[in-house]
Amino acid sequence: MDKHARLQLFYERLQAAPAGHTHDESYTLLCETLVAIEDEHSGVSNNPDSWQTDGRLYPPRPDRSYAVDGFPNVVRYRSFGHNTYIASNGAIEVKLVASNEVDFSKPGADGKGVWE
Repeated sequence: MDKHARLQLFYERLQAAPAGHTHDESYTLLCETLVAIEDEHSGVSNNPDSWQTDGRLYPPRPDRSYAVDGFPNVVRYRSFGHNTYIASNGAIEVKLVASNEVDFSKPGADGKGVWE
């Protein structure tokens, strides 16, 4: 399965999962879901140190987290082609770095989005 297909499957599973109540719940959900998809469909061993060359998709890393100006309840995680935003209410939004287009959005358990 190619990267694009795996990414779409990841988004489908993430959307189908119960919404997180907190940042930490949603971050864990995101990471565990992506690792499971990649374990099942990438054919590549999980080795985050090889993220640039092995063709596997990896979850955003805590050391690539940043505050978002004007939004103290939102954390931005920078990945190769995406910025992933997770709010304190558990909402998730993934934007493409190249275009800033929203690639995925999931409200938190309270029904509100990242920017609400």
